[in-house]
Amino acid sequence: MKSSRRNLLAAAALAPAAASAQKKSSRQSHWPKGRPTDGKKPLYSPVVTCNGFAFVSGTGKIDGGSIEEQTKYCLDSIEDSLKAVGSSMAKAVKCNVYLSDINLYAPMNEVFRGRFGDNPPARTTVAVAAIPFNCMVEIEVIAEA
Repeated sequence: MKSSRRNLLAAAALAPAAASAQKKSSRQSHWPKGRPTDGKKPLYSPVVTCNGFAFVSGTGKIDGGSIEEQTKYCLDSIEDSLKAVGSSMAKAVKCNVYLSDINLYAPMNEVFRGRFGDNPPARTTVAVAAIPFNCMVEIEVIAEA
């Protein structure tokens, strides 16, 4: 009898995990500007939607410009990506900003201000040693899809 009870308890404990494993994942990659056609497998997806959220990969402007121009480019690109998956800047819940120099914080902020509506997302801003392609700023966003 103890063995049967133990088996029932074990089955009850595993049931939620089994049910969860049977759920079909809603994870989907999106390529708003088109999937690369150079024959190489991509290293990352520009946007991934999953469980009601949109995750926009870090975005930077690789062909120079001022910090203001680079920040505007990043935010415009993020806005386009969010629109492509049925979301918007107003639905952003978290934003990470990476700066190549902390002294760029104030001018980046001036461009950033107001871009996410009246209720801006939570945000982390950090200065890092380097950003790929010598960008001054890279921004990533998580939003409700």
